[in-house]
Amino acid sequence: MNKDTTTSPEPEDNNQPEPQANSGNNVRASWNFSLHDIRMNLAHCSHDAKEILIACFLWCIDAKHPVSRPEFAKAIDFDPSTIYRIYSGKYINATTRERLEVPPKMVDASRAWLARQRKAYTPIGEFILTPTAERIFHACNLARESKTPVFLWGRSHIGKTWALEKFAADNNHGRTIYVRMKAATGLGGMVKRINERCGNSDKANTADSIDRIKRALSPDTLLILDELHLLQYTYRLNSFFACLEVIREIYDEVGCGMLLCGTELLLEKMRGGTHGEMEQLLRRGVHKFHLPKMPSKDDITAILGHYGVEFPAKKKTLSLIVDGEHINEIPFDLLRQLAKDNGIKAITERLRYAEKIAAKARTFTTMAHFVEAHVRIQSNGAVDNSDWD
Repeated sequence: MNKDTTTSPEPEDNNQPEPQANSGNNVRASWNFSLHDIRMNLAHCSHDAKEILIACFLWCIDAKHPVSRPEFAKAIDFDPSTIYRIYSGKYINATTRERLEVPPKMVDASRAWLARQRKAYTPIGEFILTPTAERIFHACNLARESKTPVFLWGRSHIGKTWALEKFAADNNHGRTIYVRMKAATGLGGMVKRINERCGNSDKANTADSIDRIKRALSPDTLLILDELHLLQYTYRLNSFFACLEVIREIYDEVGCGMLLCGTELLLEKMRGGTHGEMEQLLRRGVHKFHLPKMPSKDDITAILGHYGVEFPAKKKTLSLIVDGEHINEIPFDLLRQLAKDNGIKAITERLRYAEKIAAKARTFTTMAHFVEAHVRIQSNGAVDNSDWD
C-alpha cells in the first residue's frame, strides 16, 4: 500500500482520529465532505487531479454503486489517512505547511479504478452513436458553453436517457451532474435528488438543501435534469411550478449550464402556466431542441450498422422458416412499426437476440436473424389454451 511519509496532519488535529464509516456500511458518512468543500480543498491541484478525484467522489457516493472511503483507498492501494488528508485539504508539507499536489500515482490509480467501475456498471447493450444522440450531445455541450438552460423535448423511447447517461459518464469530471427525476416526489423530493447527486449530505431540510446545491455547483458546471415531466405527477396542484421556480432560482444564483429534458408533456405543462409563472425560465432558455417523434431512419441505420446488418430496401420481402412455420416479412415495415410503437429498445433487443441466433449457426448476423428473433420474441407472449379443448 502507498503510504505517505512526507506530510502530517494540522497541529490541532493530532489528537483527533480520522473519521471512519459508521456501522452498517454507511458509505456517505465515510465521505464526510461536500462537493463544495472538495473543490476548495483541491483548488491548488492540477486540473487533471481535481477532475479525477471529484469524479471518484461522485461515483462512490452514488446509491447505485456505493463505495466507502476505506474501500476506495484499498482499491487504489493508498493509505486511508492519506486519502482523508487530500480530500479534507490537510495534505501538507510538514515543514512549510503548504498544501501539496496529489501524488501522480494516486491520480493514475484512481483513473484506472474508475474506468473499471464504469465498465462493470455499463448497462447491457453497447452505446451506439446515432444522429439523435449526436444532437443530444450537442445540446449538452451548448448548455455548458452558453451557461444557459437548454430545453430538450422528445417522446419516450427514442434514446434520450441513453444518450444523456452516456454523455454524463464520458464527461463525469465533477462538472457534469446528471439527475433523473421520479414521479410524485414534489419539490422536496426533487431537491433531495439534486442535492444528493451534487455530493451533499441528505441530512438537511428543503431550504438548506437548496442552498447546498447552489454552493456545490459552479458556473462551469453542467446540470442535466432528465425526465422533468414526471414532476407534474404530484398530489399538490402547484408543486410542478414550484419545482421549476427553484430550478430558475438555482440558475440565476449559480449561472451554470442546465440541460432540462422531458417529453412534450413538459412543454405543454410549462406553456400552460398561469400568470407567466414559467415565462422567466422559458426566456432564459434561448436554445430549444425538439427531437424526432420516433427513432429516425438514420438512427436505425446506425444501430443496424453497428451489428453489421444492412438497412433493408423498402419493398423487399424476406422469407424464412422458424420452427417449421413459413414466415414472410417486409423488414422495412417491421423496423418502422417497431420504431413507432416501441422505440429503440425493442430493436436493439432483437438485434442482441439475433446475434445469439447467428452465433449458434456460426455465421454473421443478418436481417433474417433479426426477423427470426422478432418472431421468437413475439411468440413468447402467445398463450395456448388448447389443453382445455
